[in-house]
Amino acid sequence: MEDPDAFAFDCHVHFGQYNHLYYQPSLVVKALHQNGVQRAWVSSTTACIAPTSFDEAQYLSGHIDEEMQEAIEEANRLKMALITLYWAVPERYCTPDKVDGEMYAGFKIHPKIGEWSSKNGSDLLHDICVCASQKKFPILIHTGIDDVDSPARFEKYFAEYPEVTFVLAHCRNTQEIIRLFGKYGNLLGDTAFCAIEDYKKICLAGFKSRMLWGTDFPITHWHNRIGDKITLSVLSENYKNTLLLFKSKIL
Repeated sequence: MEDPDAFAFDCHVHFGQYNHLYYQPSLVVKALHQNGVQRAWVSSTTACIAPTSFDEAQYLSGHIDEEMQEAIEEANRLKMALITLYWAVPERYCTPDKVDGEMYAGFKIHPKIGEWSSKNGSDLLHDICVCASQKKFPILIHTGIDDVDSPARFEKYFAEYPEVTFVLAHCRNTQEIIRLFGKYGNLLGDTAFCAIEDYKKICLAGFKSRMLWGTDFPITHWHNRIGDKITLSVLSENYKNTLLLFKSKIL
């Protein structure tokens, strides 16, 4: 990532409700813009709220759509480009046909949120891959060190849908990521909460070009325990520090 332009695109950004904090979509977009981000993939952490009824699921879906619209309008005002990702959760399952390329243009999957082993989860994952294949949408997948969020869990989909771009967020675990990168050309990774040592291992294995700049912002604000202060200046400073720390370790 010696190319400064690599940091003008952040492939892993959120807004919405996260634990007890709420990150206003327009505020997040402004903080990105202040740090030179010209393009971003965004999804809403409000999707993590588990609905207790069909009506609540419908309400959450509508609320998330409103958050996306707010982010899009702010990005348009700032002349930024947003790719809005539909955060799919089996408990809010509906046909991905609603992802029509006007508001949503990709998918986010978090294997630890929702019952992905259920029939709803299996059907949803299949439908997502079919939709992504037809519409040329990317799929951003959270990866981790447990069986439930191991990237190997999705290997059959990587093989069955070679025309779909899958981005493995966080790149965990590293050896599994390296194995999968070597086997499938449709896989990318991101740097969000990826340990610098792991990032360097992936690069040394010959896959530096597969790595995208991603921050998981503004979850970085929450994890750094900055407190409940959510202002534009605080968020912008947090993003800047995340960027500078990464650059200081790789450049």
